[in-house]
Amino acid sequence: MNISFFNGVSGMIAYQEEMNRISHNIANANTNGYKPLQSSFSELLYTHMAVNSPEEPWVGHGVKITEPLLDYTQGAPLQTGITLDFALNGDGFFAVERPNGNVEYTRNGAFNISIEGSKAYLVMAGDGSHVLDSRGRHIELTRESKNDPYDLSALKDQIGIYDFSNPYALEPTGGTCYKATDASGEAETIRIGRNRNGRSYQLLSGALEQSAVNLADEMVDVITAQKAFQFNAKMVQTADELEQIINNLRG
Repeated sequence: MNISFFNGVSGMIAYQEEMNRISHNIANANTNGYKPLQSSFSELLYTHMAVNSPEEPWVGHGVKITEPLLDYTQGAPLQTGITLDFALNGDGFFAVERPNGNVEYTRNGAFNISIEGSKAYLVMAGDGSHVLDSRGRHIELTRESKNDPYDLSALKDQIGIYDFSNPYALEPTGGTCYKATDASGEAETIRIGRNRNGRSYQLLSGALEQSAVNLADEMVDVITAQKAFQFNAKMVQTADELEQIINNLRG
C-alpha cells in the first residue's frame, strides 16, 4: 500500500509542476520573443527488484518532472512599422546589459531610446536594459544638433547578434531574457549569413517576433496534465482506503 501511495503522491507533485509550466507558457502567449518551456518525465528508481541478483537491478516507484528546457521554435514576425522594433528571423539573440549589470540574451526586439545626461542609448522598452553591439558595448545614438532627431539609419548594423553552441540549454531569468550556462556554452557573435556552427539569421527592422507559444498544443497539455493528476489523486485515495480496511481487519 505504501508503494501505491508514494506512486500517486509523486505523480500529483509532478503534474502540478507541469500545470505551472503550461500556465507560464499560456500567460506569455502574447509576449514578444517569448520561447515556451517544455518538460519531460522520468521514472524514479530506488528499490532493489531482486536482491539475490548479482546486478541488483532497480525497480521504479513514481515519477518526477525534469528541469524545463527552452523550445527554440521560431515565432512569426509581426510588422509594426516602428523604426526601433527589430525581429530576428533564424538563429541568434540580442545581448542586453540588465540594470543589475549582468549581460543576458533575448529575442524581444522592442527597443527604445534612453536619454542619460547629454547622451542617448538604445535600450529595451520594458526595463531600460542597454542593448549591446557586437563588441559588448552600449549603442550610443547621435544627431547633428540638439534640435535634430537621432540618426537611426545605422542601427541595423550596430546591433550585436549572439548565438550559442547549445541555445536549448539557456536558463530563463524572467521576462524574455536568458543567461548562459555551462551546457549552453559561451556566447559568440554571428553575422548575417552563417557562423562557424552553420547557424544564420536575418535582422528585420520595423517588425517584432511574436511568441512561439502554440495555444492549441498547450491546451492539449492542460487536458493531459489534469487527467494524469486526477488518476494519481485517485490512486492515493484508493491506497488510503485499502490501508484503512487492512487496519480494521487487524483490529
